[in-house]
Amino acid sequence: MADAPLVIVNPAAGGGRAGRAARWIHDRLRARPDAGLEVAGRRGDVERIAASAHQEGFGRVIAVGGDGTVQEVLNGIAAGGGPLELGIMPMGSGNDLARGLHLPTDLERAWRVAVGHATRPVDVASARNGDGAERWFASAGGIGFDARVAASMARRRWWQSGRAGYLAATLAELRRLRNDEVEVTIDGQRRAQRVLFVAIANGPFYGAGMRIAPSARVDDGLLDVCVVGDVSRFTAIRELPNLYRGTHVRHPMVSMGRGRRVVVDGESATLAHLDGEPFGALPLTVTIGAWQLDVAGLTPMARRTDPTGHRGGGGAS
Repeated sequence: MADAPLVIVNPAAGGGRAGRAARWIHDRLRARPDAGLEVAGRRGDVERIAASAHQEGFGRVIAVGGDGTVQEVLNGIAAGGGPLELGIMPMGSGNDLARGLHLPTDLERAWRVAVGHATRPVDVASARNGDGAERWFASAGGIGFDARVAASMARRRWWQSGRAGYLAATLAELRRLRNDEVEVTIDGQRRAQRVLFVAIANGPFYGAGMRIAPSARVDDGLLDVCVVGDVSRFTAIRELPNLYRGTHVRHPMVSMGRGRRVVVDGESATLAHLDGEPFGALPLTVTIGAWQLDVAGLTPMARRTDPTGHRGGGGAS
């Protein structure tokens, strides 16, 4: 069963789109008696199921959902202690990691890639917040305005998800805009300033398609940091379309950085997020370079070690 897939469906992802695909996936698995299919029933199930995959003999975990689902699978793989591959069927509201990896979104093609394609190594970052909570993630995190949007999105109903829902939440938060005094340290280089937000990205996209870090690569062992300074509400609204184009980086109040360790400190009430999911508050510390996971869909490349020092694209063991 070394290459047997375990498919984990988050039925709430994408406003229920992932859940509606479960029956279709079940029919496809009739020809794969070695495969498994699990549909999460409650919060925490995705991570728990992924943690057991290696022990049960599966070689690849297929995450059916969005960036939050992928994050849960990553943390489950890390907790499960086995070298596993990851396949992604992007059916969430954002799908920013999948977008950066150029993965297909239509059901049939996404299935073929997730289950059968070769893999490439993708960096996985670790984050720690002010409460001492720690998580692995592979897409993007941040603090400030975008974290408040993430908190707003977490309170919304399923039909308010997706790019339209994210835009509505963004505009709502802009009406009560407040900027935060923070200190950003990238590989020991410290800078204090007032910011709208700080985004810490592994890949180019976040926020359901915003090209927040146009030059970011998921396999370079570096975090790309976008700092948007003390801009007004009018400037933030005017520049919003440029976030989707990636041209915001030309604005004089935007600075880009790159490094392996990023620390953002400031008022303890300043919120943080990972992959669009609320992640407590400051201080936020993000590091990268210790672990790469093999992800289906793109050309295999050289890989670094995982958190336990093993070569290859597996989880923590």
